Amino acid sequence: MVRGEVRFHTDVIGDPIIVRADGVPAYNFAAVVDDALMEVTHVVRGEDHISNTPRQILMYEALGFTPPIFAHVSLVLGPDHSPLSKRHGATSVAEFRAKGYLPEALVNYLALIGWSPRGPGGSRAGGDDAELQPKEELARRFALEAVGHSAGVFDEEKLAWVNRHYLKIADPTRIATLAAPHFERAGVRLAPSGRGLDFLASVMPIATASVDRLDQVPARLWFLFDYSAAAAFEDPRVRAEMSAEGSRAVVSALADELARAPRLDRDAFRAVANTVKGKTGQKSKALFHPIRVALTGRTEGPELDLAVPAIDRGADLPRDAGIPAIMGCRERADAFARVLADR
Repeated sequence: MVRGEVRFHTDVIGDPIIVRADGVPAYNFAAVVDDALMEVTHVVRGEDHISNTPRQILMYEALGFTPPIFAHVSLVLGPDHSPLSKRHGATSVAEFRAKGYLPEALVNYLALIGWSPRGPGGSRAGGDDAELQPKEELARRFALEAVGHSAGVFDEEKLAWVNRHYLKIADPTRIATLAAPHFERAGVRLAPSGRGLDFLASVMPIATASVDRLDQVPARLWFLFDYSAAAAFEDPRVRAEMSAEGSRAVVSALADELARAPRLDRDAFRAVANTVKGKTGQKSKALFHPIRVALTGRTEGPELDLAVPAIDRGADLPRDAGIPAIMGCRERADAFARVLADR
């Protein structure tokens, strides 16, 4: 069904052994009897089995069975175009799961190796949308006749691209549940339930917007669970940021404003930032970089409009939420200003 009619000269078939001297059936004989008795109609397998096929067809006929329909697909190769193996990295479903790939992403990507979706009339459907399809749509479109003859190359970067798509559209609560073991492995002990799971789900879009795999989620959200004003100054980039003109004034004004402010949502944070801007005359990077460093302890990270409300939502969680204690923005700004004042 993939390669059309394939012919072999009978000289290459020989007189194959079907049962060994110890009474154990040889592979070609056992495979024919097994498939025939199970009434297998289609045999889809790798092209390395093509050489077995003429012997097997002769055995089907000799035993009075109708041969199945054969489809010999190309082998999957590694990036170096050698047969895919352990030395190329993960090769089992369990390994891909452990690395944080979603099942729907792996299914979608595997379907694309050696085959491409077809549009109306059998034409090649173009664009990314044609490649990113749920399994039900892939099943509807798939046809063995459309499988290519060339070997497919397993490209984990392409798999990561597919996974990124499914991470973005997946239900955040599901992603939070799947990400929990990865937090544990990263050193964040979680047992979220109720409000804790709701909180974790609410911050998932912050991570899934910029990661390829679930095991990368903890690092993206590390600013929530790991904050130390003193430790922040061990980073030379933080020290450089705080040595910039106007940075100290921004941190001081921020701590002063947050001391009187309730927990921040997006609008409240923007109002505080505007007040700090008015007090210090700083704007753009000169305003928001010191604010980021003071509230997250880092020079890079998610948008502050998302990160700051997430910090304060986490700070208000009850102790039984199953989430480690998160220091709020008010407390972070005060601690950072105190450490800065001593330097």
